[in-house]
Amino acid sequence: MSATPKASSHAIEMPAPYGLAPAPGLRWNPEVDFAARNIRALIDLWKARRPTRRGLPSFRGFDGLELRPWADNLIVLDTEPTLFGGHSYRYRMVGPAASTVEGGNFTGLYLQDALSSAQAAPRVRLYDRALQFRAPVEVRGRVALGGTSPATPGTAPGSAPGTARWDTVALPLSYVGERADHLMVLTYVEALD
Repeated sequence: MSATPKASSHAIEMPAPYGLAPAPGLRWNPEVDFAARNIRALIDLWKARRPTRRGLPSFRGFDGLELRPWADNLIVLDTEPTLFGGHSYRYRMVGPAASTVEGGNFTGLYLQDALSSAQAAPRVRLYDRALQFRAPVEVRGRVALGGTSPATPGTAPGSAPGTARWDTVALPLSYVGERADHLMVLTYVEALD
């Protein structure tokens, strides 16, 4: 008689498909919040990679194939301390959907050089909080759409005026284990009107 293996209580839920709009012929289900489910799944993976309760997951501890379900909406940033106690952020990797949200693929550029101060300010506040708390920081809210350049998170260049829902999470990482020197950011934008 063989015993059935028990399911692990630490199973990671894989993200659900998510897009800016449902594909033609599919019905949108307002009860399913794909952005929230995908963010929760990435946070669970981040927690599973932590070496200790207060420790940070290693930047090198994530495999590209493992992150593939989130890759389109994923941003990876290098963080560097500044002279006055703040941080500067350099884009290491920007997924295609995240590039739309950011206003372009800014891989290799500093956030402050790639975006206007109005665009950078909400991102810097979010990223600074994640580094300060050494924990995932989520933001959900509505943002304005429209104009020729993204003025706020989630504003796509040339988009029609309206509003969108912006869901994002910033997850601090460490290259060597102690200091938070990288951020993994998952961001979704859904046009509402």
